Amino acid sequence: MELYLIRHTRVAVPKGTLYGQSDVALADTFAEEAATIRKQLPAAWDLLYSSPLTRCKTLADWLGSAPDFDDLLMEMSFGDWDGKLLTDLPQKEARDWGDNWLTQRTPGGEGFPDLYRRSEQFIERLAREAKGKVALVVAHSGLLRCLCLQLHPEYSRWDKSKTFSIPLDYGGVIHIPTPNLPER
Repeated sequence: MELYLIRHTRVAVPKGTLYGQSDVALADTFAEEAATIRKQLPAAWDLLYSSPLTRCKTLADWLGSAPDFDDLLMEMSFGDWDGKLLTDLPQKEARDWGDNWLTQRTPGGEGFPDLYRRSEQFIERLAREAKGKVALVVAHSGLLRCLCLQLHPEYSRWDKSKTFSIPLDYGGVIHIPTPNLPER
């Protein structure tokens, strides 16, 4: 199996906004960023998975290969904080969550363990469907980094506390020639 993890392009939200599972608009740089992404992908692939949120769906549709939209690939839900600026959050709660993001949920939302569990469920799907194939996954920063922690030969040795140190900018592509898939 060969895997390409693709982060959606830039979004049109104010800097410092927690937009998790909010359906936000893309920045006007989409066409340019999408063309750059396409240059990093193989000429053909067998499977294309995508988060159903517009910022991923638009890119997956643009790639033009009958995307399979999967809720498991959505970004972490920030619950009551989704769509809010960090500066507008109750500061004590936000600080507490920031200090304990590996274990604590946001109010009415998910925590890192929930996101990680969804990535594990998606990996089980890959193990069933993608063996011996070239697969693309269009998703979000948090979810893709969780996949890297489990599938990438280098990052799979990292502690979960380093998750957000995995380099993955908007429009970033991480190629994993032979992912560490579980045996089925």
